[in-house]
Amino acid sequence: MSLPNVRPQSDYLYERRGPWPQPQPSHPFGFAPGVVHVPENEIRKWNMTTGLRYFLTIITYWPVAAWYAFTHRSLEYLSDEQYEEYLTHTSLSKFITDELNKPEECPENEKLRIFAEFLKKEPKETFWVSDFTLVKEMKTYPGVYCAPTMALFKGELVNGKRKAVAIYFPNNELMLTPDDGEAWELAKYFVMQGASLRISLSAHANLHFPYDSINAISKSALPKDSVLLRMLLPHLELSLELNYNVLNSSTSPVQNPHYMPYAALPAGPDGLMTLFLFGYHGMLNNPPKDARGNPIENPSYPQFKIQLVPRTFHSDYGTFLMAYFDCIKKFVYKVIELIPQDEFVDIKVWANYVSNYVPGFPSGDTIFIEDENGNTQFHTKLIDENLLANAIANIMWDLSIGHAADHYNYSTININHMPFIIRVPPPESKNIPPIDRRAMIKWKDIFKHKYEREMFFVARNVTLLKDVRYAFDKPGEAALRKLNDELLQDLHDTEKNLTVFNYIPLDQISRSIQY
Repeated sequence: MSLPNVRPQSDYLYERRGPWPQPQPSHPFGFAPGVVHVPENEIRKWNMTTGLRYFLTIITYWPVAAWYAFTHRSLEYLSDEQYEEYLTHTSLSKFITDELNKPEECPENEKLRIFAEFLKKEPKETFWVSDFTLVKEMKTYPGVYCAPTMALFKGELVNGKRKAVAIYFPNNELMLTPDDGEAWELAKYFVMQGASLRISLSAHANLHFPYDSINAISKSALPKDSVLLRMLLPHLELSLELNYNVLNSSTSPVQNPHYMPYAALPAGPDGLMTLFLFGYHGMLNNPPKDARGNPIENPSYPQFKIQLVPRTFHSDYGTFLMAYFDCIKKFVYKVIELIPQDEFVDIKVWANYVSNYVPGFPSGDTIFIEDENGNTQFHTKLIDENLLANAIANIMWDLSIGHAADHYNYSTININHMPFIIRVPPPESKNIPPIDRRAMIKWKDIFKHKYEREMFFVARNVTLLKDVRYAFDKPGEAALRKLNDELLQDLHDTEKNLTVFNYIPLDQISRSIQY
């Protein structure tokens, strides 16, 4: 077996004393490994960029948030058309699944039973479901309500949307349809609340924290002159300190500190942590085991596993994301073809390290094979089967487009349609009195939500993907520099040739996770 090249410590960032993943201090057995020992220079850079902008927002934004809350005192009417737009067309559409159309993949799926009446009534129709039952174990503050829901839609995309059919409340087994008047109107807000909590504190977390292991190992295990490290570094900046603060700082939004103006969430840190855990560990079906005692996974909540090709989202949002993934993968594949063979062993060792910390990441032993002469070679020359090309494309795409698009599009949704806090209980029956949207929320709830939106969801770009320049500056790397130029042009062409809604302008896409 080939061994890594023996090189001096000075050939590595931080002299091989750099960051490394370890169990998260806040939840060592329940969450993705984290990086606790962030290099000092990375802390300083984050403090002087994103951290400084957070501080300035805290001390200056309160008049804007106060005026908004004063002029938008209650929740606003949410039409069925707007509801369909949010759940099936925006970034929230990443939660819609086709599991009801594939009963053979999970015959015990509880949703097949729950929505059986609709499936039987229209057997030739396609049905789609968004599951927000992850809030089922979240303990909210007194006087604040949250309820698990499942939202049913049907049909193919028409103008980017699907038709709303029903909302189901598992806690009291209440099924509501658009014919149920006030109960339906109230139910839509609980769906929007669940969607908001899922994207901000569960699904989106998987774009952040599992990639810390890749970030740290890349900086510590790959030599500074490695083509692979030089291609990754622009996409790794600022993220380690940001993610450390999110999970460990006492002023993090996840801690929801009441003394901060942005503490808008409906529960304390212990309650909110369950949302992270369901996002990373997945959720079981009801019943949780089959006849043989094997666990049954809820198809809407698979256990985290890195997707070498992004998960299919059944919406225009998914089409948008894949357009940029294909653009990046083409660039990565061409770069990998130019990586010198003497770097393969270092990459093999790097991938073996990463695969121990990131579920689903290909090991170096699967990326490479040894030929008849004992030389290390890629296991395939085909772009769609090249594990390293797909893995690196996934990293670059996730840390730039995947992350930024979620933030940008989510930040455009009206907060008076998607409350974090609801102060009336969910419907108990199909017949309820007229809802009072002003009583559903307090002035301070709107104020804090507006503040939190500005602090943590609106983009805070430091460097942009459209300007990325890799340090391909060694003699003989003209071909790599040419590929860098082609990537920047391809990014512009991808935006220009989109066949769906442009969910984030190219000039707003950060090149790493910076906020």
